[in-house]
Amino acid sequence: MPRLQAVDSSFPHAMPIADSIAKVVARLEGAPGAGARWLRGYGMSKVRMDQLYPAALSLIPPGDGVLDLGCGIGLLGLLLEARGLRNETLGIEWDPAKARFGQRTAEGKVGTRILCGDLFEVPWPPCSVVTVLDVLHYLPAERQRALLFRIGAHLPEGGRLLLRVMDAQAGGMAILTRLAERLAVGFGWNLAPRVHWRSLADLRMDLADAGFSLRQDPGTRGAMAGNQILLCIREPKTAHGTGPSN
Repeated sequence: MPRLQAVDSSFPHAMPIADSIAKVVARLEGAPGAGARWLRGYGMSKVRMDQLYPAALSLIPPGDGVLDLGCGIGLLGLLLEARGLRNETLGIEWDPAKARFGQRTAEGKVGTRILCGDLFEVPWPPCSVVTVLDVLHYLPAERQRALLFRIGAHLPEGGRLLLRVMDAQAGGMAILTRLAERLAVGFGWNLAPRVHWRSLADLRMDLADAGFSLRQDPGTRGAMAGNQILLCIREPKTAHGTGPSN
């Protein structure tokens, strides 16, 4: 299948990605709330350094509704709003501290909302883009598969799923990334019982069963070595998969 092109960054009303990042950093610097210092610092560092955001922003079409599952403090939604391309983003985050900080930071932004809750239980609004960025590995394999099938059932034909995942078989610096994730869980920064790494080959099979075609696998570079961004397109609903295993 042909590779999808990235969203045209020359869209007449688009703020350049670098300027959008600077705007979000400035908003984080002024984020209110007692005890928010660590989350402010984390957000400013992540949005400046993580190549996830330039990559993801270039793959989300102007005007599309975005469902950001496991949104953290809502950086993606803030960046999309800063770009001015009329995207509306609903983020769902299960960590109450991160969700509250994100809600305060997004206050007054008409295109960005954050809800605190379990992404399997909070109702999903209609959308044409779903993002699951650095989230799947917090779920056991059967729950990962169930989530992909639910997303496949939710998206319309041609809808986009953006995943950032880690290949369990990746070596080199990716080993340090996996160690950092385990430490983040162990110290309670990321709320999960444990991490569940899987191979990209297994994930690709699940995506195909859930009705997705993998159109772009550009990878990412930056602080979290070994991560991959997968752009998946929902195929016609008549193409049935085998169903989730749970």
